Amino acid sequence: MKRSTLKDIAKLTGLSVSGVSRALKGHPDIAPETKERVKEVAKALNYHPNPNAQFLHSKSSKIIAVILPEVNTFFFPEILQGISEVVEQHGYFLLFLQSDNKFQKEKDLIEYCIQMFVDGVLISLSAETTSLDHLLKLKEMDAAVVLIDRVLSNDSIPYLTIDDAEASRKAVDHLISKGHTNILGIFDDGRLSMTNLRASGFRQAHEQNGLHCGENRILIVNGDVEIEEQIIQLIDENAELTAIFTMSDKLMVKAYHAINSLGFKMPDDIALISISDGKAPYYLYPGISHVRHSGEEVGTSAATLLFRMLSDEKNLEGFHQIETKLVELGSV
Repeated sequence: MKRSTLKDIAKLTGLSVSGVSRALKGHPDIAPETKERVKEVAKALNYHPNPNAQFLHSKSSKIIAVILPEVNTFFFPEILQGISEVVEQHGYFLLFLQSDNKFQKEKDLIEYCIQMFVDGVLISLSAETTSLDHLLKLKEMDAAVVLIDRVLSNDSIPYLTIDDAEASRKAVDHLISKGHTNILGIFDDGRLSMTNLRASGFRQAHEQNGLHCGENRILIVNGDVEIEEQIIQLIDENAELTAIFTMSDKLMVKAYHAINSLGFKMPDDIALISISDGKAPYYLYPGISHVRHSGEEVGTSAATLLFRMLSDEKNLEGFHQIETKLVELGSV
């Protein structure tokens, strides 16, 4: 169906195009009965204003885009929820896009955001992303940009996440304080900076407590294929193992199933702790002790930061930290 225009409404009402435009905008010079008639015709024709024309008039599309690498069961849906609430409170619309963890698609989505004249972009980077040059184009068109969760350290674009190394240290320190000295660490995609930081925190916790951390105590997985089998193999190869740390909810659930499939009990035989959004640990038995990293808090804080930028608040570049806290449940 052909898109209706102001000209179509003008033909049916006998008004000029400018007269139709003023009537739709509620101009005081237009008689109330004329305004009502124009609105009825516009509704009958299913007329919608041209967003590009609106942008040229107001210099604002009222659109905030969020680009995520994936949307799985854990964490990212909570980020979206937090962002959505703040965007709605400010009277903007949310455009959700997914990069599928591919850098080229991420670049293409940024170009699409530029074409859509979005006012701001909240983005969690793909595993393949090693440069922020493509995001600088957004800044050139005066769009606000905030990196969330999966970020790269930089001085040009604000980035908001937890202190990844500190979160790992906090979890492993808790295990060590409970007497565990033989700990397996399980980490996600090795291309992610957060993976390297969390693995670094795992090693630092051992060093600071005078413990040796061999590389056979660190498992970095790529993809979802055979993760449980890899965990089972490492548990079998390390008979002295008494605890497992995982860097995410997804890996926590994989480890939980691996421990149970071997017939071990938590926490008597093997303890389990994770960095977590804080919801999945309560779905399991026993509840899983965790360092809470709230996805909803990340989304809310990131969107709030973005709107501070849109209000022309200055000097917001750099690292914005989300605090974590240790939650003790029954798995340690």
